[in-house]
Amino acid sequence: MAEAKGLGRVARRLARPFRGPEKPLTVTDRLDRWARRIAEFSVLDRAYLEAQTGRTFDSDVEAIAFYVHNDGQRGLSLHPLIEHEWMREHQPVPAMSWYDALHQEGPELFQTGPLFDAGVYAASVPEADRPASTLDALRDFLRNATDATTLPVPPGRRGHAPTWGAARDAAVSAARAFAHAQHRTRRRYRATWDGPEVAEALARYPRGVARRDAEQPLVSIVMPVYRRADVVGAAIASVRAQQHANWELLVVDDGSGDETADVVRRIAADEPRVRLVERENGGAGAARNTGLAAVRGDFVAFLDADNTWRPEHLSAALAGLLETDGPGVHTGVRMIGANNADDSTAPAETYRGEDGTLDDLLAGNFIDLNALVVRRDVAAAAGPFDETLRRWIDWEWLLRIGKRSGVPAYVPVIGVDYDNVRDPRRLSSAQPASWQEVALARHRIDWDALADAVPARDAELVSVVVPVFRDWTMTRRAVDAVLHAADHEGDRVEVVLIDNGSPRSVSAVLGAWFGDEPRVLLQREDRNRNFGLGSDLGLARSTGGTVVMLNNDTEVTTGWLRPLVAALDDPTVLGAQPLLVYPDGVVQAAGTVFGGDKVLPWHFLGDHPRYDASRALAGAGTDAARLGAAGGRRFSAITAAAAAFRAVDLIRWHGFDPVFANGLEDVDLCLRALAASPDGSAFAVVPSSVVVHHESRTPGRDDARVDNRRVFDERWRGRYPAADAAGHYEAAGLRWLGVEPGLPKGHAVMVRSSRPIVVRDWAGAAGAAGVSGAVGASGAAGAAGLRIAVKHDGTRVADVSALVTALEAAGHSVQVDLPTSWYRGSSGLDDVTVLVAGGSGTGVPSFVPQPGARNVVWLAAGQVVADGDFAEVVSADAGAERVVRAL
Repeated sequence: MAEAKGLGRVARRLARPFRGPEKPLTVTDRLDRWARRIAEFSVLDRAYLEAQTGRTFDSDVEAIAFYVHNDGQRGLSLHPLIEHEWMREHQPVPAMSWYDALHQEGPELFQTGPLFDAGVYAASVPEADRPASTLDALRDFLRNATDATTLPVPPGRRGHAPTWGAARDAAVSAARAFAHAQHRTRRRYRATWDGPEVAEALARYPRGVARRDAEQPLVSIVMPVYRRADVVGAAIASVRAQQHANWELLVVDDGSGDETADVVRRIAADEPRVRLVERENGGAGAARNTGLAAVRGDFVAFLDADNTWRPEHLSAALAGLLETDGPGVHTGVRMIGANNADDSTAPAETYRGEDGTLDDLLAGNFIDLNALVVRRDVAAAAGPFDETLRRWIDWEWLLRIGKRSGVPAYVPVIGVDYDNVRDPRRLSSAQPASWQEVALARHRIDWDALADAVPARDAELVSVVVPVFRDWTMTRRAVDAVLHAADHEGDRVEVVLIDNGSPRSVSAVLGAWFGDEPRVLLQREDRNRNFGLGSDLGLARSTGGTVVMLNNDTEVTTGWLRPLVAALDDPTVLGAQPLLVYPDGVVQAAGTVFGGDKVLPWHFLGDHPRYDASRALAGAGTDAARLGAAGGRRFSAITAAAAAFRAVDLIRWHGFDPVFANGLEDVDLCLRALAASPDGSAFAVVPSSVVVHHESRTPGRDDARVDNRRVFDERWRGRYPAADAAGHYEAAGLRWLGVEPGLPKGHAVMVRSSRPIVVRDWAGAAGAAGVSGAVGASGAAGAAGLRIAVKHDGTRVADVSALVTALEAAGHSVQVDLPTSWYRGSSGLDDVTVLVAGGSGTGVPSFVPQPGARNVVWLAAGQVVADGDFAEVVSADAGAERVVRAL
């Protein structure tokens, strides 16, 4: 065989000069060649791919071709046992594509997904027939497996191993649900109008046309207007041009204060069907409600002052509505311009309009209020527009109509020309996009029903709610850690995962890995609902009497849960958080502190050594700040990255406010909770509970930072909690001097970022350390009680351990810093740095000595450093005690 391959290569090399120059391969050529090779794998499950895409394919070749041309955008999978992202973490060369990893046919047997481990399968096959590669193992399994065959799952997967038939059915069902979600959330704008001509469309409604012409129903039109003197005339003219002439137009001037009302008044003088209603400024929702209260027709329509109707709009809408006596209809919309985009280019022209279900409407609005005509009784049943919303007011009202009366039907006629060009006068466009989640939350969560069901909750069960977006790797680690700790401690937990509209692979992997673990519930949302609404949806799904909110980038430690739950035994404790630390041991958050009005709160002791938190949370300080005999401190707010609450309280407070998009929603919750609770209530930080917080990699996490600050400041301006930072820092032996203000992030936000200025409280630090002695000229306490940072790179672990033990025995405070924390923000408070140089042959790490501190390096054998780089160099043959004496 090898000889034949060699002869083939020689023949191809000899023939190459006679073939002429080779044409460069196009992207399509490469993809087609890839498709042909994938077909040779014989691992396609066509029905599974069809379920993901909502399509059918005539052949495997067609299916694979579709896959290779679309996988980059869709994240598709060819088989329930192949998950490309999972393979990337388990195949020998992570940088390889999944195709190359299988094509190599190397001896390494690896996992192709959370349900198939080639090594596990191969071990179950007699040695004589044992597959030699991962691809061979996969193909051999598929050839021989029946629906009742147990899958060779990877080690560590919880629950029993499922059968192939059950796993495939679950995968196809999940894929089909994903395809339906993709359909609901698809982009609903089209570049060209693909509907019928008006006459053809109206021919579908013969009964409606006849009733419209015979009955001539009155249509009441509500037009809110605010400072639109330049365009309101054109909008009114489009109403006067309607083919259906029996209408009344109520123009509601929302306190414009300019010439807008005069323009309308002049038109109304010549047109008795136009009425002007004037009111104080209250927003579009209030103006529409004023108009709705004055309508007299059997049908209601809406038109904004910056848009126009085509003459056939009302005529076509009434025909469609009277055909079936449905709740309402909407016509098609032609949109000019690209709001929130670069309008300096030529205006874009797009079209929208289609039918949909209530699930489609919940996934996103596809009915424009300007295109809507509803029965008056339907509008009355829905109630007034919500005047507390600043955006998506019309969508929330349409959702009420859809739930009470049914979703309005689509009449395929262009009825509206919509001005979508960016305009600074559109006040709603300046509001954060998170108002969409606020509007939706009212139709996804019934707080009254949740409150009524509180007695049925399992008081001994702890529900851990974990919102997820795009990352299954950290999530799997986080959930496994929670379950491992619960198994070790005997705690009863359930984990509620809310997948916030992640790509297909996230829920596919998590569902397969935890599919047989009854303590894990997975709910996938059509879109990203952010941390706030995602957590609230998890709360609604939970069943425990205690609810823990947990970021998916955390990793709990053994013994973390019981101290948090125990803290809630005190009725004055509204919620409790653990000590959050980074993987390198540096503190991430030990509570939330305030510095006064218009100073954004910050994480207490963020980026500080662990010993600062141990002192501050050990119960030192005033009695008002203490938390029982077990230690801990009380705060006005805590972080929800990891926090325990009573379910009844969270429901009473209506959870997080979704207007905050991944920032400040936890502080807002705490302040609302304090305002609704008796005096003396507070939140707790429990030092005996420790959770590691890995650095978040969630895309777009900080996109709404400026909007969050603006919303927070508008809500709490003048009502910030009193500055409490000084007392908390004092308990740690530190002194808070104030804040260093940051630069404004957009001048519309009337609050600036700030960074705490913290210095050593020398007397307090010495007392907290249990040492005495005068403070020398350098500012450090005498012979003991120094703050010492031991810097090392992970080598010489035994030497580092011995050094830390000796330093602490001498009364010093020691923080061991890995390279990620060598230059942590609190390093300026350290008196001494000790660089433990790497093992023999590794060289001296490139640590830049710290200004203002005494810098010592402890060398390994064969290492040297330049003179003057460090205050003192300790030789390789010196022990830990010698280093301590040098200090």
